[in-house]
Amino acid sequence: MPATRPDGNPRRRSWSRGDLSPLSGPEMSAQQWSDSAGAIAHLRAWAEARTVETIRWYLRDKQPKRWASRLLRAAAVAFAVAGGVLPLISSTTHGLDPNLGYVLLAIAAGCVAYDHFFGLSSGWMRDVATLQALQGRLARFHMDWLMTDVAQLTQAETAQWIVDFSTSVAALRQQANPSVTSPQDLITLRSQGNLSSN
Repeated sequence: MPATRPDGNPRRRSWSRGDLSPLSGPEMSAQQWSDSAGAIAHLRAWAEARTVETIRWYLRDKQPKRWASRLLRAAAVAFAVAGGVLPLISSTTHGLDPNLGYVLLAIAAGCVAYDHFFGLSSGWMRDVATLQALQGRLARFHMDWLMTDVAQLTQAETAQWIVDFSTSVAALRQQANPSVTSPQDLITLRSQGNLSSN
């Protein structure tokens, strides 16, 4: 059974690199949007899945470039060394044409030119740099999300503490400073000893 993305569409398994699929927005019903916590969690999963999918694409894309670049660079070095050494050993070894060294040097230059023309080494380096950037941003996204959760919990606890503290302070003020609404209240409080005469 094919895996599904957060938007509900099945993820196609393909070994070909191809192009990155167009970015489509997350599909959510009106009921899902009404649930704020669920909507945010769905958006988080969608963004994370899209980033992971992009990272996997770059991982697949860099593999053939890496091997082709290494192969061409190794072949260029081998042919260049052989082309430089061949004229030296041809004087001591009969049957070797010293002009063959030029052919080997030309093949070495061709390997380097092929790598440069098709951008194998430079494409491999770009893929590696992009991979590191994407992985770094995904890590920061996870950390930011975790810190946001912690901050929201702390803010909720602080808000509740402020409400409780304000209520307690208001009650203490009410007890410490009883309200006097009439002269009779003043006589009653003085007789109870709550007010001192001047």
